[in-house]
Amino acid sequence: MLKYLRTKHDKKGFTLVEVIIVLVILAILAAVIIPSLTGYIDRANKSKYMLSAKNCMNAMQVELSEMYAERGELADLTNIAGTSGSNHDVSFIGTDFAREVLTTADDDPYMLIFGLGDYEKYIDTDPQLAYKVFFVAYWPDKNVDPIFFNGSEWTDKYPWKGSGQNTFKVDGKDILLQFYFVTGPRAKDTSGNWNEIKGYLNIT
Repeated sequence: MLKYLRTKHDKKGFTLVEVIIVLVILAILAAVIIPSLTGYIDRANKSKYMLSAKNCMNAMQVELSEMYAERGELADLTNIAGTSGSNHDVSFIGTDFAREVLTTADDDPYMLIFGLGDYEKYIDTDPQLAYKVFFVAYWPDKNVDPIFFNGSEWTDKYPWKGSGQNTFKVDGKDILLQFYFVTGPRAKDTSGNWNEIKGYLNIT
């Protein structure tokens, strides 16, 4: 009986030193695992947004191709939109055409801008350029960095250093662009939309 009591009495919990060691080990593991986990989440989200941006670009190109097939000729997108902003930009925001693009893409980003070959410049000389997507600005959410297609690749970098630059070099050829807004917080103030996205990126 005495032996049993002594054995029971000898059983102790963790000492303070042991508890501290365990906490230190847990802290080290957390310092290693948490950055890796958050990095994985960030990469997964970036891949998701990149796929969505590409879907929107493909949807726009599909709608433009269908428009050409139905009409038998290229239509003036400016007249279809009915709303032109400053700097020769065109707003499709809230139009049936915009809804068709968004339905095809199964998406509705905070801001979506496409750059096609300038209609007035190319419609008589090279009309296919006026209906080809050369530029995309895809901003999924105000709290998420926008993604851009710069004529050759997708990037998170704003394609221009300043304002008023709307020419891309594609396959060695300078392409003058006209911009079309499909979504954005301002239906008619396209300059305000540009300023918001540049302000988010701290671009002057």
